[in-house]
Amino acid sequence: MSDVSKAPIRIQLADIDISQRLRPVDEAKALFIAAGMAKGGLETPIEVRPAPKKAKKPYILIVGGHRCRAAFELGWTEIDAFVLDISADEARMREIDENLYRAELTELDRAVFLAAKKELYEKLNPSTKHGGDRVSEQVAIFGDLAPRFTAEVTERLGYSERTIQRVVARAAIPASIRARIAGTRLANTGAELDALLRLSPDEQAKALDLLLSGEEGAPRSVAAAHAALTGARAAQVAPSDAEFDGLLKAWRRAGQSARARFIADLQRQGAITAATEGDDQ
Repeated sequence: MSDVSKAPIRIQLADIDISQRLRPVDEAKALFIAAGMAKGGLETPIEVRPAPKKAKKPYILIVGGHRCRAAFELGWTEIDAFVLDISADEARMREIDENLYRAELTELDRAVFLAAKKELYEKLNPSTKHGGDRVSEQVAIFGDLAPRFTAEVTERLGYSERTIQRVVARAAIPASIRARIAGTRLANTGAELDALLRLSPDEQAKALDLLLSGEEGAPRSVAAAHAALTGARAAQVAPSDAEFDGLLKAWRRAGQSARARFIADLQRQGAITAATEGDDQ
């Protein structure tokens, strides 16, 4: 990768294409950032790449969607930016890595970013895909995750390969449904996302109509909404699933020191061994 601009340059906000982002802008977060920018200016320039010659705008945003939105809210017409000479795939990976490991990501956002990262790993490392010279029982069970991808996510998030598969699967929820639940508690509840995933797109939409209606007595869960529509008895979320989601959230918020102490304590209790401590953390 080579930089078009070694130092940031000032570019027009109107010249930046922000339509290709994986994660929509959180308006509340953008306003919070705007308050800081109003006092102290832009501390960290955004990152863009040159757009193809026939594109309507000369730049495509890589990193800094919330900063761009904040600048717009402040009435700015220009913003400082690093212009990077990188491919579309490299830009997408940079966007993913900038966001993926942040604690404030919802479970839905994390699923979308992980799925996109997995897809890029497989595109850049075709030999790791299912089949070819890597057909094995493990690949057949867990899918075609690239080893480097799995190792990185396990180290940064504490996920086992089975958990990665579970989270990545949630990105299959249609974009129209993801847009409807963004900013709601459903977007940050793994068990609810899994329940949505078990429904067809039409069933998902109808269940959300009930869940998000705001009416008194409206269902409080995807399972309850689906049961109300079908007349079936609502399936209860297994306590172990809820506990598992809670443990994952606590692990992700913890620092490396706390994680090491936690593992050491489990080892002292005989709950895990060095050979098993990475499983389903």
